[in-house]
Amino acid sequence: MATKKVPSEKTRARKAPSLTEQAYTLIKDKILSLELRPGLFLNEAALCAMTGFGRMPVHQAIQRLRIEGLIEVIPRKGLVVRFDSLHDILELIEARLTMEPEVVALAAQRVTPEQIEELRGLLERSKALTSQTKRDEFSQIDHAFHSLIALAAGNKFLADAQRPLHDRSNMMWHLRVMPDDGLVVTQREHEAILEAIIKQDAQAAREAMRAHLMSLQKRILKASV
Repeated sequence: MATKKVPSEKTRARKAPSLTEQAYTLIKDKILSLELRPGLFLNEAALCAMTGFGRMPVHQAIQRLRIEGLIEVIPRKGLVVRFDSLHDILELIEARLTMEPEVVALAAQRVTPEQIEELRGLLERSKALTSQTKRDEFSQIDHAFHSLIALAAGNKFLADAQRPLHDRSNMMWHLRVMPDDGLVVTQREHEAILEAIIKQDAQAAREAMRAHLMSLQKRILKASV
C-alpha cells in the first residue's frame, strides 16, 4: 500500500498568499468597491488598523497600489485614493480594445466543451440581472465572463496582462456611468460573443468583442454629456 505523501511545510507556505499579498488584495478590493472613495486621504497607520495587518505588509501593498495608479503618495500629507476620471476610463477601454478582441479570437479556437457550458451558465444567470437594482451582481458575472474567456484563450501571459484591466474596470461599475439600459445592452453583446465562440468562429468572436467594447465606450461618452 502506497504511503500518502504529506505536503512539506515549505510546499504549504508556497501555496499560501503572503501577508503583503493579503493586505494588497484587501486594500485593493476596498478601493475598487468604493469603500475607500476617490479623494479620500489615508495614512499607513489607518490602513494597518483597518486591515489588521502590520506596517511592513501594508507599506509594501501601498507601493504596489501606487504603481498600479490606485493610490497616490503626496509628500507631507499622506496617501490619497486616486480618481478614475472620464479620461482614465476611456483610456482603459482603449487598452482593452487592443487586447481583448485577439484574446477572444484565440478562445474561439481553443475553448473546451466544459468552458462553453460554464460561459452559458454565466449568461443564463446574468439574463435575470439586467435591472439596475441588480447591478452589483451583474458586474460580478461580467468579470467572470471575461476572465473565463481569457482562460479559454490558453495563454497565461495574455490572461495576466488582461487581469489588471478588468480589475480597474470594476470601479467603472460603481461610478454609475452607464445609461439605464446598459445592462440589457451588455447582456445582448455578451450573448453575441458567446455565439461566435460556440461556432469556433475566431473572426466573428473578434468582431463581437470589438463591437461590445466600442458600444461601452459610446455609452459612457453619452452618459457623461
